[in-house]
Formats: sequence, C-alpha cells, structure tokens
Amino acid sequence: MKKLLITRSLAGIVVGVTAVNIITILVNYLGQGQALICMPELTERLGFTTAVVVQTLLGALLGVLAIGGMCFFDIEEWSLLRASVAHCALILFSYMTIGLLLHWFSFHIIPILIMTFAIIFAYALIWLIMYLAWKREVREMTRLAEEYKKDAEAKEN
Repeated sequence: MKKLLITRSLAGIVVGVTAVNIITILVNYLGQGQALICMPELTERLGFTTAVVVQTLLGALLGVLAIGGMCFFDIEEWSLLRASVAHCALILFSYMTIGLLLHWFSFHIIPILIMTFAIIFAYALIWLIMYLAWKREVREMTRLAEEYKKDAEAKEN
C-alpha cells in the first residue's frame, strides 16, 4: 500500500503541475483574453518568479492529494460510498483552497458556491463513467469465466 501511495503521489506531482498550469492559462484566457502562466493578482503580490514557484508547488500538492488520495479505494474495509465521499471531499477541499490561494476565483460566496457545485458535478460525472466502465468490465469477465467453465466441462465429458 505504501509503495502504491508513493507511486501515485509521484505521478500526481506531474499531473498536478500540468493541470494547475493549464487551468491558470484557461482562466486567464477566458477571463481576460490573455494566456498568462500566473494570475495577475498572484504575480502582483509575489512577483513573477515567486508566483511561478508557488503555483508549481501548489500544483504538485494538488496532484499528490488527488491521485495519492485514490488509495482510499484500496482500503478493503471501506465501502465504495465511503471511499468516494472521502476522495471527493479531499479533492473539493484541496481544489478550493489552492484555487483561492492562486486567485482562480474570488473569496466571495457566489464564486465559491459555483466552484463547489462544479467540482462535485464533475466528480460525480467522472465517477459515474468509471463505475459504468468497471461494471461492463466485470460483466465481460463473468461471461468469459462462464464460457471457460462450460468449455472445461465439455472437455471432461
């Protein structure tokens, strides 16, 4: 479990840094018409170099939490519901905190509620797609196991 957590966390660093930079560029482009690597508010507060370093570190942290947090699903004592709620809460809390720190949205109730609902909706949509894919895969494995069993019985007779 520890090895899996470390592997996922390392992958999360790369994914998180990439995702945070893409999100920042998109937010800047859609909001201000410019594809900037950092939010102007963050750059003004910290200076360009420090803003890039802080954004990179927070992106790495977000990736580690999101992808490393998938280990919740590997805890055998936990139900799928419990693991899903814990993982969603981890992603929601970390994304909201990092989003506020990076100035992706303002610290007002309406933007926070919009982002909260958007994150929960996106999480639920991805979860549903993955659930249906796993369900289809299990169904196919069951079908193949039954075929194998029938072939084995036919060979015995």
